[in-house]
Amino acid sequence: MNTKRFHTGLIGLVAAGLLASGQAQAFGLDALKSAAGAALNTATQGGDNASDNGALEQQHSDLMLRFNASMNNMLMAQAKTLQATGNTDAATQTLNAAQQYAIGGVTDSDVILRDTQLTSTNQQLIQNALSQAAAMSGENRAMLVEAIPYYTAGIQEGGKLSGAFSQWINNAQGSASSLLSNPMAAAQLTSSLSEASTIARNLPALLSAWSGTSQSFMSYATANQLDVGTLQTALNTN
Repeated sequence: MNTKRFHTGLIGLVAAGLLASGQAQAFGLDALKSAAGAALNTATQGGDNASDNGALEQQHSDLMLRFNASMNNMLMAQAKTLQATGNTDAATQTLNAAQQYAIGGVTDSDVILRDTQLTSTNQQLIQNALSQAAAMSGENRAMLVEAIPYYTAGIQEGGKLSGAFSQWINNAQGSASSLLSNPMAAAQLTSSLSEASTIARNLPALLSAWSGTSQSFMSYATANQLDVGTLQTALNTN
């Protein structure tokens, strides 16, 4: 089985099921991981005991699922905040990017680099808008309320990603030499390492932008008497 195709399809299957349920809320990582785990268990039933390489590939699939969920959550949070502050074009662009992570899963390095830059641009737009905006009411205020769970979920999981990716990369590099006699497995692991390394390189910039945007949002939301206790807790623990 092509593991890259499998984990991309798995992300799409899980996300599609959640979207079909009509839940208007941030992706819950526990639910995503539970669904992914069930799918992985089903896919591997009846097979031989997993090799070390097979275990690494499953761990890689789970990491990519977590990364995609975090990116979707943070981009959705930014899109709602941009919409509430009148940055309609940027909000639309960001929403389109978020939907890629929610529906199909993203592993392409160029897309990840593009959305890392988009996140940094959004951070500046949001900080500028919130520093100048007056008190909000009506639909704009409601849009800010909707953004809170997305910020919270993105920060909660995002803070765990750097360590998780670093550990996986170290484990994968340690196993690479044992695959010299298996060119196909070596090629698959090399591809997975490339994907993971791209994300690991971009995570510091992403996490910095996520944290900065969340802090700006939280300050403005607090001034507008919005309950951001869960986001405050997430920021304090990450």
